[in-house]
Amino acid sequence: MVLGHIERGAKLTIFEEKGQQKASEEYKAVFHYLESDNQFSVQCKHLWERFDNLGSDVKLNISLISGPYVHTFYGLAKEKMRSGAVLIEQLTEIQTHNRRIYDRDEIRIAIKIYSAGEEDVAGAAFEAPEDRLVMSDVTFDISAGGFCIVTNTALNEKFDPYYLAHFAITDKDTFLLPTEIVRRSLYQRTRIGRYDYGFMFRFDGFQADKDRLVNAIVYRKLIGSRL
Repeated sequence: MVLGHIERGAKLTIFEEKGQQKASEEYKAVFHYLESDNQFSVQCKHLWERFDNLGSDVKLNISLISGPYVHTFYGLAKEKMRSGAVLIEQLTEIQTHNRRIYDRDEIRIAIKIYSAGEEDVAGAAFEAPEDRLVMSDVTFDISAGGFCIVTNTALNEKFDPYYLAHFAITDKDTFLLPTEIVRRSLYQRTRIGRYDYGFMFRFDGFQADKDRLVNAIVYRKLIGSRL
């Protein structure tokens, strides 16, 4: 990834770092404009106010979260610009890391999403509550860590953050698992769907189901590779 790929308006997180010491306070900034190949401006009130007190030995630890990935690099505050913007010079290459423990595979399976309470997430016994069905769709991808749905159906935020997901990986492997929504965004490829929802499985009290899900996904991939 390069600076030119960061969209205007993207939200950044910035920490001051002197030597090996990172400041405890984080700044929220917005990517404003690419000034050159290695310089860009951000809108950040806190950084604007702190600028005159930043020494030349203070580096800025900058991160951008985009979907499952986090992009990090170091920068240096160079000058104040008009309208509260600060010019930053990129000092290091952008490093990209996958935030997910498990890689997700583009497995399309039918899935039903039900609203849920904390008692469901905590491991209480339950069955699929048909009176609480809020979405019936198809996954865009899935892993033992969670799944994504790209859809034209809007999911009402009043049900956040906990849900129950009911789905089958194979004919013999059906799951009803507590989940937590971790991402709501608009999807770029509108021919597939307008909304992009990311869910994380909550396996507290469901370790056996987690192991069973891992095995079912591996089996599904193996069968798919033989078709």
